[in-house]
Order: sequence, then C-alpha cells, then structure tokens
Amino acid sequence: MTDLDPAENQLIAKLLEIIATEGLLRSELLEPTATIEEMGLTLDDLTLIGNAIERDFDCDTPSDEDMQACTTVRELVTLIAQRPKAPGPDG
Repeated sequence: MTDLDPAENQLIAKLLEIIATEGLLRSELLEPTATIEEMGLTLDDLTLIGNAIERDFDCDTPSDEDMQACTTVRELVTLIAQRPKAPGPDG
C-alpha cells in the first residue's frame, strides 16, 4: 500500500480504522500481510465491517462471499477500497 496519493492514503486509514473498531482489534496489529484468521476476524465481524463501511461511506460494499474470500488484511482493504470514493458527511 505504497505510492498512493493523499486521498487514497486517507481512505485506507479510514478503512483500517473501521476494521479495527468493528473487529475489536488494535489498529497497530493490522499489518497488510496479517491473515484474517490471525486477526481473529469472524464472519460476523466481516458483516459488521461491511455494515460500517456502508454507513460511513453511503455506498454498497462487496458481497459477504467476496469479503469472506479475502485471506489477508491487504486483500480485504483492497476489495473494500474499490467501493467508497470519499467519506460521507460524518467522515
């Protein structure tokens, strides 16, 4: 997740914050190569993360199946970053 413009970096930071908050994780542990399994994220956590992204960005998130297919934090962030383009009015 290098060589990104400031808006992309801001989006990734917000997505990581949502993943940490909804997954009840410490954000400093969200390494790009960490696996979803290592993080202890469950299917319910992924659903909560998707709901929070929809709420915060006022957009549809990828399907639950697509999110569940992600194996690393990098894959999850890459997948969900394809949807939101800018934070909503509260973000």
